[in-house]
Amino acid sequence: MIFPLQWQPARGRRAFTLVEIVVVIAVIVILLVAGVGLLGGTGAQARRAGADMLSGMIEQARTSAITTRSYVVLAVAEPGDLPTGDDRCRIGLFKVETWPDNDTDPLPAVLMSRWRMFENGVVLIGGDVEGIENPLDQPELQISYGSGSKARTIEVHGIAFNPRGGLHFPRGSLPVAMRIAEGAFRNGKATPNRRGDSQTISENRLKIGRVTARPFRIDG
Repeated sequence: MIFPLQWQPARGRRAFTLVEIVVVIAVIVILLVAGVGLLGGTGAQARRAGADMLSGMIEQARTSAITTRSYVVLAVAEPGDLPTGDDRCRIGLFKVETWPDNDTDPLPAVLMSRWRMFENGVVLIGGDVEGIENPLDQPELQISYGSGSKARTIEVHGIAFNPRGGLHFPRGSLPVAMRIAEGAFRNGKATPNRRGDSQTISENRLKIGRVTARPFRIDG
């Protein structure tokens, strides 16, 4: 009698067992979960770093206004405000000797230091915080600085400190708040990322006092 040929694994080759396949799948799942967590953590870390940078520059602007006995503007430059060619938000400090009677008049100023950039994926957004006004919702300031071929006039949002270290602009008697969020510029506008059905925005918020213009976190 002739029996059909039976399949036999090739010599020297070993097939995967079911247990090994399950272990490999489990490892892949763990790596994917860890990767998602790392990506989320990176966004949160960049946002917190941006909040720390902004807080530090607010303190620097306030201290500079007191020590130089002048007005100091913390300017927020968005894409299109400067000839940078990228989609990143920048912060700059300007010294203004004399503030005009009309806030819409050009401010002759001196750039005090290099522009500082927020990391990719981090933006400053408008909108009040529990009724506290946001400077990004206020009219822009017109700042003229530089000389000769490097002379430039820009229109930017910002806040200004008086020689006593108080908040001079925006005008008013109440504090202001600034929002640092995970997001990007879409069609030239800062757009925060929204998560889940609740459309929650991942952000940090700073409140700047009026008389003593120091930044305080109000997001816990």
